[in-house]
Amino acid sequence: MPVTEINIAKGKDKKFLRQLMDEVHSVLVQTLELPKDDKNIRLKEFDPDFFDAKKPYEIFIEITLFSGRTTKTKKELYKNIVYQLNKQLSVDINTVFIILNEQPLENWGIRGGLSALDVNLGFKVNK
Repeated sequence: MPVTEINIAKGKDKKFLRQLMDEVHSVLVQTLELPKDDKNIRLKEFDPDFFDAKKPYEIFIEITLFSGRTTKTKKELYKNIVYQLNKQLSVDINTVFIILNEQPLENWGIRGGLSALDVNLGFKVNK
């Protein structure tokens, strides 16, 4: 049940942006073994005058997720995201900056206000 936000400067067409979102989600599903319909993703575009980023970064991906994944899984996630974006959209892998924001289950209120601790999530968090 990650919540993903992608930040990018304006200038790409809608087809590219939609595919960017879909490719990131696809990697999350595959790498974290999530259900395909577990999709919570937003894309924000910024006027280039208000998008200052250290070179070479152009795409920022912040993924808020339940804590518990192994370092190995996190490294796979980073690698798989940049590989997929390069393969499908010709994104230079060096332009992607990924941040994981891990939160314990008790910090998530889901499914009608229940703590994620009290919900059968349908997937493993400690992969």
